Amino acid sequence: QAQSTLVLSAAMEGHRTYFRNGRLVSQGVASGAVVPQEGKQAEVLEKSEALSPTARETLVARLAADLGLAADGQPRGLVLFDGMCRLCQIFCRFAIERDPGRHFMFAPLQSKLGKEVLQGFGFPKDLDSVVLYSEGQAFIKSAAALNVIGKLDSPFRVLRYFDWLPRGLRDWGYGIVAKSRYSLLGHKVDDEAVDAALKARLLDTWTPSAEDLLHICGS
Repeated sequence: QAQSTLVLSAAMEGHRTYFRNGRLVSQGVASGAVVPQEGKQAEVLEKSEALSPTARETLVARLAADLGLAADGQPRGLVLFDGMCRLCQIFCRFAIERDPGRHFMFAPLQSKLGKEVLQGFGFPKDLDSVVLYSEGQAFIKSAAALNVIGKLDSPFRVLRYFDWLPRGLRDWGYGIVAKSRYSLLGHKVDDEAVDAALKARLLDTWTPSAEDLLHICGS
């Protein structure tokens, strides 16, 4: 797969994106009262500046072309992971080994493509979470992890049924692991240490700056 070279316009002033359960639910202008499309009781959990609708459509169209289709004809998803995190790369390899249909491609959060997706969906630049992009939607934290696991050719896919648990509880558990990931298995910055299976699925790459070797994604 060729690396993405998206060119996106600047964020439209006043436009905001709203997410619930790690999923985009509404977009509107900050000056008005915005009600998420799933109803007035929908909890607005994250809110940040996002691209204009036109730029978002350009991003979604380009991702569809770059990602292509899996073996069963379904659109592929894109998993964004912390490129400094050894545990995150282990999760990626776990998914790849159980994804013979190639339903997922991967890229570091810190890569050019990763930053463009974060901007496109109004996430913070230092978002401390795995991200799953799938068919025009973006999922984060436990929702992202469960959606990936649910697509795998493995008994582990039953874990997707944990999505019936309250989002706050799921993300609390996710956050415990995320905050401990460096102390558990440390950093991984040597690009040559990325195994061949993961390299073959990377849609974009990232190399840490020599001046910023301790860079992490932390919000």
